Amino acid sequence: MKLMIGIEASPFIAEIPDFLAIFTSVANPHQVHNNLFIFDYGVHAEDAATFLKEADLLQEIHYLLKLDQGMKGNDFFDYGFFTDSSVYLYKDFLSSFKICGGSDMQIEAALMQLEEHLTFTGIKENNQHVYFANSQFDELIKGIVKAYEVEIEFLDLDK
Repeated sequence: MKLMIGIEASPFIAEIPDFLAIFTSVANPHQVHNNLFIFDYGVHAEDAATFLKEADLLQEIHYLLKLDQGMKGNDFFDYGFFTDSSVYLYKDFLSSFKICGGSDMQIEAALMQLEEHLTFTGIKENNQHVYFANSQFDELIKGIVKAYEVEIEFLDLDK
């Protein structure tokens, strides 16, 4: 999981191909998804946002989480998108947790109950799952796992 910045340009940018070509060559985004230019977190993204703002083409800045693999949930497309090589989630709307304890049967039952609330399930290299859900469901998630005697740990998505 990696923190990225998505600089969303006005859709009007597509109607100015010369500007778009200059912007992408100068800004050198990590990836482009429609009119969203994705950068590693840092100064380079800020410079790109400033460039678009001065051209009156900056729509919005999004903080994104980049993941390599996983399974989408029911509301995935409200909070994320796929590209050819990666999965991106809009960080500001989500919370994340991992399962730390409980019997296999308890964990399986809790996950069945949680399934409808999960936006995405990421899979790390060590085959450990990281679960993402709308942050408004945090208390509901805590209640469900408590009922099934499953321990979870919420993760800090800023790290």
